Amino acid sequence: KLVNKLTDDVFKITDNISGEVIDLDVAFPDANNYWRIWGKQLLIRVCGGYVSPNTQALSARFSTVFAKLIQVKKLTAWATKYHPDRPLTQWGETECSSYVNALAFNEIEQTDNHERFKRKKLLAFHSIKKDITLLKTTGKYYRKGFLNDGLLLHLPKNFIQTVLKQKVIDMEVDYVEWLKGDSLARIPLEISMVLLSEAIEILRHSSTHLLQAYFRAQRGEFKLSPHSVVFHGQEGLEPRLQLYIKGDTLRKRQGGDKNLNSKVKQFAKKIEREYAKLQGLDKALPISDIFTLKGGVHVNELCLEVYNACMIVFLCLTGIRVHELSNVDADDYDIKSDGTWMFRTNINKTHLGLSEMRSMSGLVAEAAMILNDLSYVPKRGQTDEGSMPLFAQSFRSAHFGATPSDIKTKKLGISTGNIRKNVQGFYENLIKKHGEHLRQICESIIPHGFRHCFADFAIRRFDGDVLEAIRQHYRHRVGSPFTSSYTDSKGFDDISQGAERRYIKELLQRMVGEDAGDFTGAMALHIRHEVSKVAFRSPEELDEFMNDLSNDFDSLIPHEFGFCLVLTKTKHLSKCLDKKTGVPNLLNGCFELCSGCHHSFRSKKSNYDSVLRNVISHQDFLDRFPLKNSQHFKVSERLVERGNKILDAME
Repeated sequence: KLVNKLTDDVFKITDNISGEVIDLDVAFPDANNYWRIWGKQLLIRVCGGYVSPNTQALSARFSTVFAKLIQVKKLTAWATKYHPDRPLTQWGETECSSYVNALAFNEIEQTDNHERFKRKKLLAFHSIKKDITLLKTTGKYYRKGFLNDGLLLHLPKNFIQTVLKQKVIDMEVDYVEWLKGDSLARIPLEISMVLLSEAIEILRHSSTHLLQAYFRAQRGEFKLSPHSVVFHGQEGLEPRLQLYIKGDTLRKRQGGDKNLNSKVKQFAKKIEREYAKLQGLDKALPISDIFTLKGGVHVNELCLEVYNACMIVFLCLTGIRVHELSNVDADDYDIKSDGTWMFRTNINKTHLGLSEMRSMSGLVAEAAMILNDLSYVPKRGQTDEGSMPLFAQSFRSAHFGATPSDIKTKKLGISTGNIRKNVQGFYENLIKKHGEHLRQICESIIPHGFRHCFADFAIRRFDGDVLEAIRQHYRHRVGSPFTSSYTDSKGFDDISQGAERRYIKELLQRMVGEDAGDFTGAMALHIRHEVSKVAFRSPEELDEFMNDLSNDFDSLIPHEFGFCLVLTKTKHLSKCLDKKTGVPNLLNGCFELCSGCHHSFRSKKSNYDSVLRNVISHQDFLDRFPLKNSQHFKVSERLVERGNKILDAME
């Protein structure tokens, strides 16, 4: 029985990541019969063709196909209205220009368009570019015999700009900003890396550990008033803590707390112990060597810097939205023994419909613990009424001796407006530190842009060019409830796929550029072979070829031991192929399968150590295992031989 036929109004697509079978509406209500059939053929090609001609089953990433369906609907609806009988092979510059205008100025009438979309007068440049890229791709499919019709006209790279520039300017729209489009939101990877590196450095700095130790002591039984004991003395006298730090004799207390001098000593010892613990020291240092806090204003300045660094970590590594960040309360989570913060499932809290992160781990949990520490008032262990925002700025001297309900009443959580201002302020400080050349890469940053950073870092989690702290954060978390809970499926899948497509293009460029010697494996050889077939007259031609080549790949899955880059036309050759469904089970990749797969390649910089560990592990098994003729022994023997060949190729 055929699963999908050209006469069907619904295609059944097996998602090649989740394995779920999903219905795709392909009725094309605004297209005539010619364009309707052609549109379905194009979608089949987008899926990489039928998995099996006997069943006509289709397998692809559903979100990708759905996005392409929207583009195909626009093309077929417009073609039906203006060129119902003229095939794409006969389209010239006039037809293509008219189509670009219709796309740009939202003139394509479609039955299922949302009312909000209909009101748009000018669409984003990057959106139009995607539609025209699909149109150009039809010519490639036609030449290869995959489609019975396709665009043969060559459209220059700046075709859209040539057609639209003057019209956009006439609309009094900033043409340059319009061209940048989504790039305004997405923070360039190199900038997000520098931001995150700076944030991590602040979180792990000795001054931050001192702040944590100081506030832990201030929430303990020997807490001391910052006004009269720590930073200021009574009646103009030197503060008692400062006298103790200098080794001077503490004057006797006349009236009031008779145990104050003893408390000063205990307070100092508490700071010494906590600081040693945070620094990982075997022996505590004397407070005179570590206490560098100069007063309440100095504490405030340091805490604000740390808070902003924590904000960068949260935004960069979680994909959380700004309004969600301002609603995170410290008591919403239980802290597990491994340091993970797990959301309390019995809490009935929706934040007016806003989603809540289900867990925090790695660098994010590290930042959360610091935010929890930097407070005169305990942020955790409160009642629902006294529950405090994790980002509550309760580190000022005025908060000493306050109750959580006082803090809650004063609304010391961070507002979305302040998040935006502080994020840009953090970037400005970074520019002052490292130079104006950063501004040339990215003039300013907005919090929404960090939604892209999460995906960019996640897919590069095994890349040797990424900070080790970031790689460690993501290594065992991607694909788990830890990361999937940070983001909803609306919109974020597009961000994820955008990051994947950018990384594919980046890897292809590196494989044929200066880093070519770093990459080995079957797929790296295939890519270099494809490039060697063409004589390029300019770097622009090579760039355009690589862009086209990147569209030949279905997906990219990074592993610690290498990369899986699936070529659409050969995905049936994948070693992880599920024989029942005919779909590669990419998420179940392992060294045993992937090391011998046509779609694999490796980077010495990123993967050498992991491959070596696998070889050593299997060699150790061979040395210890007594049954030399068993199947398990032969598998390990084969993997050691293959692994050594891979290591030799990397040398």
